Amino acid sequence: MLKFILLTSFCLTYPNGETKCGQYLRDNLSDASECRSMARAIGTAQKRKIEGLGGSMASYNVFCYAIDSEGLVIDQSFEISYNIL
Repeated sequence: MLKFILLTSFCLTYPNGETKCGQYLRDNLSDASECRSMARAIGTAQKRKIEGLGGSMASYNVFCYAIDSEGLVIDQSFEISYNIL
C-alpha cells in the first residue's frame, strides 16, 4: 500500500530583518491529493502568521515522498513549487 510523507521547508523574514528557517514533517498521508492539500494548508498558515507579525515569507518548498513496503517510490514522489507573493 502506497503512503506519502510530506516535508516542507520555509524561511520567514521578521520585521527586524532577521530570517529564520524551519521544516515540517508529516507522515502516513493516504494519497498525493492529501499531501498537496496539507502542503497548501501549512504554507497558508505560516504566511498568515508571519504577515500578522509584520514580516514576510521568504521561501516555501515542499516534497511529497511516496513510500511503499519496499521503500521510496521515485515515480510517485514529487516536488511542489510555490511563488511567494
